[in-house]
Amino acid sequence: MTIPRLTRAGLACALALGLSACAQQKSLYSWQSYQPSVYAYLKDDGSDPTAQLAAMEKNVETARSAEQALPPGFRAHMALLYLKTGQDDKAVEQFNGEKNAFPESAPFMDFLMSKKDASVAGLAKSATDTNTAKGK
Repeated sequence: MTIPRLTRAGLACALALGLSACAQQKSLYSWQSYQPSVYAYLKDDGSDPTAQLAAMEKNVETARSAEQALPPGFRAHMALLYLKTGQDDKAVEQFNGEKNAFPESAPFMDFLMSKKDASVAGLAKSATDTNTAKGK
């Protein structure tokens, strides 16, 4: 019994399609240690933000070398860690990077930057008030 050529071609295509559906798809973003870092930050268990930043900066380099994009919120989270370590200039750079990569996040990034400016201004004012009260 011979199988018609069209049927054999159809079976071969179905087999190829079935096998390719099992292949693992490449991730759109380079997640790596981003989610554990966010969890540690939100848990606020006293983990060192500098260590988190080092791990996230390593993720940035790995993503660049693999030519993968950073996930949404990655740069914003790095900015918050930079603020926590007193590196305001790097924080603003990361907030702007998040705005450029994900334009829909621009209003929230602007909000966070305005809060950052207000808190920095408030800290400077309270330090001035403290020094004035001490007679300095």
